[in-house]
Amino acid sequence: MARIYHKASINDVKASFDWSNVVHSKQPPNAARTHNRNRNTRNVDDIRDPERRVLDIQIRDVVVKPAVRLAGRDVDSHVLNGGDERDLNEAGDDLQDEASISQRVAKIYEQFIFDVIEQAPNRKSKREGSYLTIPVGRRIDMAQPELLQVLELPFDQAQYCVCTPDQWKMHFDRIFPSSVQEARASGQNFPSCSYYKRYIALASTVNNAGLVKIRYALRKEFDKLAWAPWTSADRMWGTSAKTSRAWKVLPREKKGGPMIAINPRRQNERVSLRAFDQPDEDDDVTDAEGE
Repeated sequence: MARIYHKASINDVKASFDWSNVVHSKQPPNAARTHNRNRNTRNVDDIRDPERRVLDIQIRDVVVKPAVRLAGRDVDSHVLNGGDERDLNEAGDDLQDEASISQRVAKIYEQFIFDVIEQAPNRKSKREGSYLTIPVGRRIDMAQPELLQVLELPFDQAQYCVCTPDQWKMHFDRIFPSSVQEARASGQNFPSCSYYKRYIALASTVNNAGLVKIRYALRKEFDKLAWAPWTSADRMWGTSAKTSRAWKVLPREKKGGPMIAINPRRQNERVSLRAFDQPDEDDDVTDAEGE
């Protein structure tokens, strides 16, 4: 090689190239990865048809405190503590009517379902995609309650456990806490979920009796689900391999994967993984995901 480059030795060849200036380009992350590192999940009102049908939730006799007009630093504090700037824009001087409360709760639940998919775990390497099998371009439309109402899990690998009634209630309580104080003590995935911030903002404006009614309506919808993420105190999703006999893994030869809580009412039903037709690699990805 030294002769090829007309140098006396291989060291002279190396010295003739300034390797220190060579920049190793990073490979971009897999486009199928979810946005679960983002500070906030996307707002469904920004990405879905404004004329879409929303869930029919009826909540009566919930009194909402008169909205306080905030300005300056108070706005920043409101947002940091879980509020949404939209809440400020929607604020009025009068008590909100029942239809408005019911609609807000319905949108919180719609956002929750979307956030479950938006926050779904990715594989460790950025070169690998998400555990989700839903194509990127279909996730916005597919993230509906019906997706979680069947035991065909939209993942290529998962581990699941059939909950006891107390465990199912525990997950609901973590997802929709019984008080604002409990909600603000959570960490990791929950504070980055838009549904969670809206829920805290609404819970902050009603009394205890009103929040009980709101949570009752949400629990009715939650109990219709066949599965939900197996939450922990500080996060929505986990992927650590479980070794207890109560846990099953799909496919059987795998270890770890998204942790799934199965509704105890569905304990006798078969659990499977759901595959989707994937677009060709050359197809444009219109809903590109981040890390």
